[in-house]
Amino acid sequence: MRRNKESAFIAKMYSGGIMPIFFHPNPEICVKIIQTAYDAGIRVIEMVNRGKEAPDVFPEVRKAADKMPGLSLGIGTIYHGYEAEKFLDMGAEFIVSPVMSSELGDYCKRNETPWVPGCATVTEVFQAQELGAELVKIYPANILTPAFVKAVHAVLPTIEIIPTGGVEPTSESMTQWLDAGVCCLGMGSQLISKSKIANGDFGTIQKEMKRALEIVAEYRLAR
Repeated sequence: MRRNKESAFIAKMYSGGIMPIFFHPNPEICVKIIQTAYDAGIRVIEMVNRGKEAPDVFPEVRKAADKMPGLSLGIGTIYHGYEAEKFLDMGAEFIVSPVMSSELGDYCKRNETPWVPGCATVTEVFQAQELGAELVKIYPANILTPAFVKAVHAVLPTIEIIPTGGVEPTSESMTQWLDAGVCCLGMGSQLISKSKIANGDFGTIQKEMKRALEIVAEYRLAR
């Protein structure tokens, strides 16, 4: 469900449907991951700032993404404004955080940068919205469950939500969240398996990404 029909950022996230979340210390593998995702039809993707290699890897990923028309590349696991600034200077298009930081929210608002904070309470969602967040991620989603989304929307009906952490690329799992009213779905290792990467099995990863996109499309078409 799309609640904010005015925001270009929300339009992009809703249209994307799925946001894969990834990181690998080898830039060649990171580029392979985003190429695999793009070829599957993914148009929004988040690289996370995990590991000392991330600041060196991101420019290579950005360079590859520039050759993929329509792909939006964000940076996740950001806690502070100075971290956001570093990756924005390298071409990040939006900022994702595992926490609700007012300092980071203020920075992104001043710089007119889309910001997706991690929230686990209604109070945090409200605070994020007051700071200008149009989309919040509920994290960890496997603990909060789709019922939390419905509870948030009962009192904050205009905020958009993306669940991350525990969402599975299956019809059963994804439909629960879509029924609850989320804007899109974030998936990390459930969609980009470490073992498949280690085995070079990008073909299977691509098939699973395509199927996840199909599940979203089929769900929306039926509504």
